[in-house]
Amino acid sequence: MNNFHTHTWRCKHASGTVQDYVEAAKKNDMKILGMSDHTPLPDNRWSHVRMDFSELDAYEEEFKKVETDDITILKGLECEWDPIYQGFYRDNLLGERNFDFLIGAVHYIKIDNEWSYLGEIRTAKDLSQYAKILIETMRTGLFSFIAHPDGFGAGYLEWDSNAEACAIDILTAAEELSIPLEINGYGLRKPKILNLKGSRNVYPLLDFWELASKFDITAICNSDAHRPEDVDASLKECRAIADRFNIKVIDDIRK
Repeated sequence: MNNFHTHTWRCKHASGTVQDYVEAAKKNDMKILGMSDHTPLPDNRWSHVRMDFSELDAYEEEFKKVETDDITILKGLECEWDPIYQGFYRDNLLGERNFDFLIGAVHYIKIDNEWSYLGEIRTAKDLSQYAKILIETMRTGLFSFIAHPDGFGAGYLEWDSNAEACAIDILTAAEELSIPLEINGYGLRKPKILNLKGSRNVYPLLDFWELASKFDITAICNSDAHRPEDVDASLKECRAIADRFNIKVIDDIRK
């Protein structure tokens, strides 16, 4: 299996260099490795969980020095959507810097005009805002796939009519736009969440992916590694979820 979701020490909550990940990927017989640290933003927003903008050049330099041998390395970043960054993503990252791919992700939404983390999602209104920004991210056409589309489960604990409505909006857009959705293995390695039914993973949400089976969508399985040793972590479990619900899976994001 390949992996396209990885984070280095530069994001301040992970470890390892690009070369460390390459060596780990080789040991696991991967043919393609996508590096996708959290993108630095021109205004350094949320810099506590991503590299500073001043480090972007150094991140790129790592790719020039890496020893690849029989593995293909793709240069990427995981991006938060805000319309003010459209030019930066399109013209600078994909254009001037020639990044191989960008991942669209939503970790923050606006609640009462303040940016709040996914773990703070509580209400139907919050879910609606999450779906809205995620669909806006899809519609840009800038991103190769959408990371953890069921990430709202980090804060919204129950699977109810509100969660289902949020999921339907996301899945409808993914089908319309033919953009792959990620089954993310990192959520399988996090502490479980307690709700009225007992406990569950932060994500992937099985209810979400069971619902996804009713849509003509494509999934991609990634480990979302924050350590080189996790470069292939949870990939088999993610693939088993896709197989369980008969969801088509891609193993290469290159068109």
